[in-house]
Amino acid sequence: MGRGGATQDAFRDVVTEWEEENDVDVQHMEVADDAEMLSVLEGNPGEIDLCNPSPNGFAQFRDADILADLDYGEIPNYDNIDDPWHDVPFLEDHEDGVYRYISTQGLAYNTEEVDEFDSWEEIEQDEYEGQISLFAGAEVRFANAAAAAGEDINEIGDEDVFDAIVEKAEDQHENVFQYWASGDQHMQFLREEQALISSAWGGRVLSLQADDQPIEYFIPEEGAVTHSEGYAIPDGSENQETVHELLNWLYERENLIELSTNIDYPIPIEDPPDEITELPDYTEHPDDLTWIDWDVVLPHQQEISQAFDEIRGS
Repeated sequence: MGRGGATQDAFRDVVTEWEEENDVDVQHMEVADDAEMLSVLEGNPGEIDLCNPSPNGFAQFRDADILADLDYGEIPNYDNIDDPWHDVPFLEDHEDGVYRYISTQGLAYNTEEVDEFDSWEEIEQDEYEGQISLFAGAEVRFANAAAAAGEDINEIGDEDVFDAIVEKAEDQHENVFQYWASGDQHMQFLREEQALISSAWGGRVLSLQADDQPIEYFIPEEGAVTHSEGYAIPDGSENQETVHELLNWLYERENLIELSTNIDYPIPIEDPPDEITELPDYTEHPDDLTWIDWDVVLPHQQEISQAFDEIRGS
């Protein structure tokens, strides 16, 4: 069970070889997000053998106690993932997931209208009034505002930290003409030059570049939120041995490279080839990114949403 779109299509294509070699039929199911994934797992115990939660999803699934511990001894090829990425925050101290790929939400800009820059500070410049688009998700918006302000989103329970994040989100709001809710929407804004600068996903920028759009993507020097994912096995799966075999095959180096270049998001393998390091979201170390600890942030969800609604309405 995956999220559909190009990433699931690429996964489906890559595992075709494994299906043929092992006489196994992999059936694919698509859902929109972690909430729907959780609903399916809880409503259909034993029917899903593999899924790809986001960090938020892992937090929710653990609360629901529906993930199996993995036997990493049966996935020796997982060692092809560079060591620091084995212990990213949503996997550290847990044994129920493996790292999938790097996805970030940095900034994209029109290279014909905007000079190269490297910081969140640029979007506050007066010259971009009414020409900025940012993501509409409150927690992610505040996490990127926290990075821009030099604060830690995971300390949002501290009143001073919360106030500093709100202040930065207000400053960044000044030039925003509209917040985007989907990848297609921010691509449209950039394509039609409604936005000269937009928060964005790197893989979507590659699609724009393939259409000869003058758009570049980067991770600001202060950091940017990551929407990395992992693979997990639902506790009720009756095919856990087979899934471990599939995962071990998938983590063979050549398969990881093929999958990474097909989905347009970097998989952080050891000694990565140029095909991976040249992908927009690539970064060498997880510390370069902003990781939301959802166990910490979710209890403040209502407070964050209310503050963001007030900013958007100002």
